[in-house]
Amino acid sequence: MRHGPVSLNRRPLKVAYLIDTISCDTAGTQKQLLETIRRLDRSRFEPVLLCLWSSRWLQSAELPCRLYVLDYSGFIKWNFLGVLRRLRGVLRAEGVALVHVFFEESMIVGWLATQGLRDGPVMVSSRRDMGLGAGNRPWYHGLFPVVLPIVNRGYAGLLANSELVRRYAAERERTEIGRFKVILNGVELPESGPPPPALQCEGRAAVNVCIVASLTPVKRHDVLLHAWNRIRDVVAAHDARLYVLGEGPRLGELMALCEDLDITSTVRFPGAVREVSSWLHSMNVGVLCSDREGLSNAILEYMASGLPVIATAVGGNLELVGEDNGLLVEAGDAEGLAAALSSLVMNPVLCKEKGDASLARIRGAFSWDCALAQLYAYYELLLTDAGRFNTGSSS
Repeated sequence: MRHGPVSLNRRPLKVAYLIDTISCDTAGTQKQLLETIRRLDRSRFEPVLLCLWSSRWLQSAELPCRLYVLDYSGFIKWNFLGVLRRLRGVLRAEGVALVHVFFEESMIVGWLATQGLRDGPVMVSSRRDMGLGAGNRPWYHGLFPVVLPIVNRGYAGLLANSELVRRYAAERERTEIGRFKVILNGVELPESGPPPPALQCEGRAAVNVCIVASLTPVKRHDVLLHAWNRIRDVVAAHDARLYVLGEGPRLGELMALCEDLDITSTVRFPGAVREVSSWLHSMNVGVLCSDREGLSNAILEYMASGLPVIATAVGGNLELVGEDNGLLVEAGDAEGLAAALSSLVMNPVLCKEKGDASLARIRGAFSWDCALAQLYAYYELLLTDAGRFNTGSSS
């Protein structure tokens, strides 16, 4: 390796985490970021959180580090230059050595703010999905693939959370693939506990199937509901129930679809739940039927809870789900999803075998200790190359 352990004599270096905003602590990237900050080794790195704009959640949340809100409202707004000045000022005042950026808007803002800074911070950016679809983003995001090849030259480090995300980002952003390093998501192994109160009140079905995902178009809950309708005889015969965990703009539409399909008696919408692990430990099968995914936190949580996984064959799902621990189906294929659901609902032994394989995969590659060790090594490599500290290793 090019560097050894960090010298015990040096003070921890400041790392600023820059993101558009944090609207909840359950969404994939936001959850991973908050958990990274909470777990960060304070003897090595001292974190500070920077958000382009505020949110209701941020205004009331207990955060694991100091927060700066930059009051950004857009690239062509009157206060944009003030946002850049404010960001530069925070980086100077905090003595930030490294900035780790999430989401494309923040990548561009961070790049612009640090142009021309003498002894500026080392810049790192993360890619964590394969596109949210045109319906989930403002129109001007369509210009980002043109801008990002230039912006990437100003970043010392580029991260992806799966091999497929790495390839996607390199092609889309016309950036050499070798510049991207893959560091897999961390996931905590939850302890088994009692079922959540909502389940205790109504009682569990014999077979409990769940999906944990925001109620947005890209997650394709409609395909799942149509698939569930196709196996209504299997559902009835095996006392199965479907739990849709999450919140979002499609709630009313999906509940209406359940009414139209006449499946409301076997489908529940508990909303966003804080103790996801207590729900997952009460489930038998986890489903994710998105059109697009990076490295899904939902799937990782299913696996950490020992569940077999049914997922669409897209993005990082292909790196998480195989024949040993689940079933893959084509995106948008309600018939294929119905067949996969039916095979697991009818076969508890198969569910147990695949669930055990899921848990084994998590223990082997996705622990937080493993993820953070790789992140520390990457930070220190970039900081050493930039001359920001001497690691204390001998050459």
